[in-house]
Amino acid sequence: MNNVSLKKEDIEELKSNTKKLYSFVKTENNGMLFFVLNKLGKLPYDFDDAPLLYLIDHKDAKIRYLAIKNLAKLEKFSLFPVFKKVITNDPCADVRREATSAIGRLRDPKAIPFLIELLKDSDPEVVMQAIRGLLVFKNSQLIAKKLKKLKNHPNEIIQDVIKKEFFPKKPKKNALKHTEFPDFLRNKVVLGDVQEIIKCIPDESVHLTFTSPPYYNARDYSIYQSYEQYLKFLERVFKEVHRITKEGCFFILNTSPIIMPRVSRQHASRRYPIPYDIHPLLVKMGWEFIDDIVWVKPEASVKNRNAGFLQHRKPLAYKPNARTRDGYGIQKKNR
Repeated sequence: MNNVSLKKEDIEELKSNTKKLYSFVKTENNGMLFFVLNKLGKLPYDFDDAPLLYLIDHKDAKIRYLAIKNLAKLEKFSLFPVFKKVITNDPCADVRREATSAIGRLRDPKAIPFLIELLKDSDPEVVMQAIRGLLVFKNSQLIAKKLKKLKNHPNEIIQDVIKKEFFPKKPKKNALKHTEFPDFLRNKVVLGDVQEIIKCIPDESVHLTFTSPPYYNARDYSIYQSYEQYLKFLERVFKEVHRITKEGCFFILNTSPIIMPRVSRQHASRRYPIPYDIHPLLVKMGWEFIDDIVWVKPEASVKNRNAGFLQHRKPLAYKPNARTRDGYGIQKKNR
């Protein structure tokens, strides 16, 4: 039998005939097993779980994973000891995670003690699945207390989930609706120092900011005493951008590493990795990275792109002329 000749009717017959399904899982190759387990779909209420239980100890982790995934559809508490054993003993992270999810889907209070125990697991995905299972009972003071302790969990995604569920951000008084925008800013071009002008913009009133900040001291229009001073300037401005941005809306930042020329032949030039240094500061403010955007510069935008290489026959003396510029989108997190 192969998956080309196997039709939907054949899979339906396997689901309804335990003997045939048992024979199938014992004799077919891994490829066929993977195909059928992926296609089982909804299982009948009287489905016999014996063939799937046979696969719990299969050598292929993908097969074990799909066996657990299909067993979870049955939502039978009698399978709880099976899932518990898999979580305790299986070496594959994906299988353990799926078994934890399966216990959560049982929605049975008798599983609560084990799910609470899993909150200490070293795999954050297992912890996350345990949290999902416990959130069904979040009105319980005991469970709420246990979950609130995860507010400072090392994993940032777990922190976000707990904060959203138990420590939601309070809406600000007189805040604009999500679709609204201050009338006094409509169709306006404002000339001034961004550090002063931005203070006039109300909290959570802007849907999108697109900016290309100064490139440290690489251009005449911006001079900073040090690179640290430059980064602190960006940090101050971008904190304000975060303040005025509506929840879930976006900030597009156009920036790039730059090279500062050497002082003399006895000294080296220096490249500053601006995007990589500013990113951790943005995340700390509460921005969430969405994606990077890289585009190729036209030939005329970089002087002596080829000559820059030809002039430096010694590899250690060569610093490339960048052919790309980086921009990336970040989003204000929903709390």
